[in-house]
Amino acid sequence: MGGLFKMDGVTRTFSVETCVLLTTLMLVARFLLDFLGPWYAAWSLTAFAVPAMETVNYSMVHYTMGLMQLSAPAVNEYFQAWAVLLVTLHYSVKVGCPYSRHKQIPLLDLMSSVWSANLLRVQTTYPLKITLWTMWVLNAARIISYFASTEKAVAINQENLRLTADYMSYEHKLGGSNGSSAANPSPGGGGGGKGPSFSMDSYKYLVLGEDQVLKDSKLEAPVQSQQQDHGQLGGGGRRRNRRIHLDPRLHKKVITLDKVWSLDGGRSGLLGDSGDKGNQLKDVCLSFALYKLLRRRFYDLPMHEARSQKQGEKMRSLVFKYILQDAERAFRVAATELSFLQDLFYSKHAATFANGFPAVNLVLSLLLIGATGYVGYPVRHIAERMDRADHNRITHGVLITRLIVALIIGKEMAEIYLYVFSQWTKVLLLCSYAKHRCLRRYPLVEGAMRALLSFMTRDRWDGEIRQYNILIAARPLKALGFFLSWQSWNKYPKGIKMGACTKRTIFQSMKKLDEHPERRLSSYFANAFGRDLSWAGKELKTDTHRILVWHIATCLCEIDLLASDEAVALKPCNMWPTPFVKQRHPSDRRWWEHYATAASLSNYCSYLVMQALVPENGLFTLKVFNEVCREIVHVTTGRGIGSLLRIRSMQDVRDNVMQDIEVAGVTLSASSRGQQSRGRRRRGRMDDDIHDSLTMKGAKLAKQLKDKYGGDRQRLWEKLAVFWTGFLLHLAASTRASKHRTRLAGRRELTTHLWALLSHAGYVRTTAGDGQAAMDIEDRVASEIASRI
Repeated sequence: MGGLFKMDGVTRTFSVETCVLLTTLMLVARFLLDFLGPWYAAWSLTAFAVPAMETVNYSMVHYTMGLMQLSAPAVNEYFQAWAVLLVTLHYSVKVGCPYSRHKQIPLLDLMSSVWSANLLRVQTTYPLKITLWTMWVLNAARIISYFASTEKAVAINQENLRLTADYMSYEHKLGGSNGSSAANPSPGGGGGGKGPSFSMDSYKYLVLGEDQVLKDSKLEAPVQSQQQDHGQLGGGGRRRNRRIHLDPRLHKKVITLDKVWSLDGGRSGLLGDSGDKGNQLKDVCLSFALYKLLRRRFYDLPMHEARSQKQGEKMRSLVFKYILQDAERAFRVAATELSFLQDLFYSKHAATFANGFPAVNLVLSLLLIGATGYVGYPVRHIAERMDRADHNRITHGVLITRLIVALIIGKEMAEIYLYVFSQWTKVLLLCSYAKHRCLRRYPLVEGAMRALLSFMTRDRWDGEIRQYNILIAARPLKALGFFLSWQSWNKYPKGIKMGACTKRTIFQSMKKLDEHPERRLSSYFANAFGRDLSWAGKELKTDTHRILVWHIATCLCEIDLLASDEAVALKPCNMWPTPFVKQRHPSDRRWWEHYATAASLSNYCSYLVMQALVPENGLFTLKVFNEVCREIVHVTTGRGIGSLLRIRSMQDVRDNVMQDIEVAGVTLSASSRGQQSRGRRRRGRMDDDIHDSLTMKGAKLAKQLKDKYGGDRQRLWEKLAVFWTGFLLHLAASTRASKHRTRLAGRRELTTHLWALLSHAGYVRTTAGDGQAAMDIEDRVASEIASRI
């Protein structure tokens, strides 16, 4: 590799080899960010590094191509091959760019492609010339195809969205039973083997095929428009907008949920009761239908189910009597639904599949793979024909060329995998199976489809919830008299796998909403504690305040579970902010499951505050959160020079919080006042206000919980588990759709899954501007940056 980084004798800068290699590595890094993403834009890497990487990549490609023209004294076939390969790689790395952005990029890529063609005009050996020109034509065809299909895809998706919104206004009038009888047993219901069978006969929710109705209506529109214009102009009337009335019974190309569930009377080999145990395949179609309904919230379109009692009961029946009958099914349906939303906002899948399966794009990719792979063969003879003067600058031409060829082939194969094995392809396959009877006649075809569908598992949710224990994570780092909070650079804390007991408790709480209609999401406090401790609900004005106060109280109760020697042995500096009490004996299982649920959800809600994923304004939420973290650091640090060097234990944290505040009287102790006056200059005026802080209220609540329940761990943690599950459901339903949208740019949160289910069940209020206009400034910036990643 000694000659790779030699200076170029003509341009007096890095050699072309070096620039080609560095540009290739930058382009590959950019592709990996797209392939493994999307990423949440608030993360500094994606907010700043990715836009900078796009600019650098664009500049490096054009700088390297310009350097090739200056550096070569004569025709250089390596430069010709590298120019075409770099332009091809540069365009193809944009796999994750959404079609609603970057509309100018295809033109820039086409200009780069024309520049590379200019290098091919000079004399080149015949085998290499044919291959390079083939690659150039295929790449240019893909650029033009993408540019031409962009606006068309946008129009199709917008028309489908409006058609779906109009369709839901009369879907309940299209026949079948009403919503109240939708839960009656039915042979084709497919209940999954649990409880009574659920009938989908009345659910004519759109899955696929409405775009075909739009195409047919556009073909008939000119004739009808002329007749309508002739009649209305003669009468002087005003032309009315033409509305498409979609009836799945008349349009055989339209696939609805009832058609999927009742296919061949439930006896089909792939989607029948025996072939689709647990309804995992049919649930994919259900998720896609729910995705089409849920996306209306982001565009402020009418939610007819929320306005009509009959439609609302019908949707509630679907959610509570089918989806929520199994926690695993509920998470699976919600996760797949959110994956479609994520692709709509932060990838090209919605545009790519707007006209059906992207067969043309995949054929172009396969042809490009073949042409690119052949380039690696003729380049081995370039060194024999190369001018001797170029030997001093090109020392690894064959190696670099084949490396770029391998990377392009690998990237194209990865992109083919990304589209072929996506959930969008899965929906198309299942709907084609339901639409065409010929596919259901041959068991061999059904077996091949089943094998292909088994590989389409990319968009499953991992079930991880991030944890943030404020008494552990908000530990101070003392240096040079300054206090730095750990939370300021621990923005994305550790996550844990949500336990089965936590899932069970959450969905039991959701099902109680249907079993007891008098219970509302806002009555989560009364559902857990009745009228006891009512001050902890009434005196706290915002959800942010409630989360932090109850979280501090839960953390203090968690420390009390430990024996004194165990609490002394645990050091916050060596701990992750996750539940730390272990189950010691099988007899502790009942209270420990309640503890695991309450502690993990308490830490998760604290993490939501840190991420500003709560109903209040993000700036207000973060200001309150940072203030409480400073209070925790202030209270738990201790006083005196010795505390600067002493490593705290969890027992020290608990004692410092409780001893600084006289919980019963809510006043400062005399010793605290004396130390306050001596240390006012260094500590500021925080001690003056600590008696009225959220930290104090959390300590007061912890003391009252301990006095009320004493040593009854079972009852205490059962109440806390009920409180936190109800509170989490309230937070999910109260948080605006715009905030949930920003988190779709990265890992999907538990609260967003619950929001989707509660939205369909009718517990999310519909307000104007809930989708984009009401987004916080910081969330709007994050969403815009993420959509460019």
